[in-house]
Amino acid sequence: MSVDPLVLLIAAGCIAALLLHAAVAKLGDRALFHQHLAAYGAPEPLQPALVWAIPLAEAAAALGLVTPWRSVAAVLAAALLLSYGVAMAWHLRRGHRLDCGCGGEPLALSPWLVARNAVLAAVALLAALPPDDRAVGVADFAVAAAAVAVAALIYAAFHQLLRQQPARKTSSSSRSAA
Repeated sequence: MSVDPLVLLIAAGCIAALLLHAAVAKLGDRALFHQHLAAYGAPEPLQPALVWAIPLAEAAAALGLVTPWRSVAAVLAAALLLSYGVAMAWHLRRGHRLDCGCGGEPLALSPWLVARNAVLAAVALLAALPPDDRAVGVADFAVAAAAVAVAALIYAAFHQLLRQQPARKTSSSSRSAA
């Protein structure tokens, strides 16, 4: 199965932008990211290494998506996104009220974030597929750049909508990331 190269450019560009933003946010405030890791229950002895390893893996996947190693980077990106989604779902199931740790303003875990990660992982896996035999022109790059910009705006709007949702009631055993 192969995909039109424009679709691959858009999928890879969207996931690369997302992961690069996430990596920069985590590296920019390692203390906060360390708090998120602790709140999510990462093993304490591994937390100092994970503070660096996770954002560096995100950055490697983001950069790899725009290289000839796109397919490998796309699988890494999907694995990261799915693992985050599984961790969110696990904590939601237990009634824990945590910040997603996505970067930017705090955003409480929700089923919508789990679904978002599943969709993003699917987009990442789409970027792993081989391209059709079609020449890519300047217009393709312009359309891809515009599509990634629009996708970033839609993503930001989605997060803003989630931030406006009323707080969920949680059990007394809940914990907070902050």
